[in-house]
Amino acid sequence: MRSSFYRTGAWFWIITGLGHTAGDIAMRISPSDADREFDATLREHVFSLMGTHTSHYDLFMGFSLAMGLATALAGLLFLMLERFAAEPRQVRAAAIVGLGTSSGMLALSIAVFPLPPIVFFTIASVAFAVAVFSGRVSTSPAHRLNADTHN
Repeated sequence: MRSSFYRTGAWFWIITGLGHTAGDIAMRISPSDADREFDATLREHVFSLMGTHTSHYDLFMGFSLAMGLATALAGLLFLMLERFAAEPRQVRAAAIVGLGTSSGMLALSIAVFPLPPIVFFTIASVAFAVAVFSGRVSTSPAHRLNADTHN
């Protein structure tokens, strides 16, 4: 049986990353007055970075967009790990990594982020924890195929 808990944890990484990226873009399309003022201040501060000239705005926005995309990609990789793992213990190992990383991201979110990533990483952490501790991280279609050929 496949673990819906494991997949829930992975999907919440994807939702968090895509939501972050969409929120970033939305804030750039329709910024508040405070956002415009902050962005202008960041654009004023130009500095050299490894032979290029950039502003704090460019660096801030680049990192922010990259983090959203990287978070979504991590969720996608979690899904792929489950699908293509040769043995159930490999999926359990991925669930342990998911639990540890989700818990770390939850702690960071509580310290510095607004409510959405706190909620999403809480759900991901709980989902991965249930997958790890319930023993329900198990077989994908590849696992069933291997089990069928060995029986």
